[in-house]
Amino acid sequence: LSLVLKTGRIPYSSLFYSSSNIEGAGFDLPSGVFTAGHPGTYQVTWSLVADDKAGGPSVRIFLRKNSIQIPESHHVSSYTGSSGLVYNQGSRTLLLNLDQGDTLDLFCTDCRTTIWHITLCVSLM
Repeated sequence: LSLVLKTGRIPYSSLFYSSSNIEGAGFDLPSGVFTAGHPGTYQVTWSLVADDKAGGPSVRIFLRKNSIQIPESHHVSSYTGSSGLVYNQGSRTLLLNLDQGDTLDLFCTDCRTTIWHITLCVSLM
């Protein structure tokens, strides 16, 4: 999946792996929203590649819990060179306490450049 999105929740087009024995847990691909089916500590990891162009905008992404940005999750990618472009791969991992029914999503506050190979993994610890 390659995505150019000025701002908004990051959607997904395919599921790489899914395993759950918890009723009510789920991941809605088109909306990009994960819903916790059980309270507890979750490990959340994401990675992506950004096409950072000289003079272009930075990519700025946050993990959101119940539609509220988590400041500690700020993921930024930028290139300050005078010409050309850089393919920048980055990732983040956080541990979060979720209650049953809480939601998570990745939200791009500035994605005017292309991001791709977006992977999101959510695991109950």
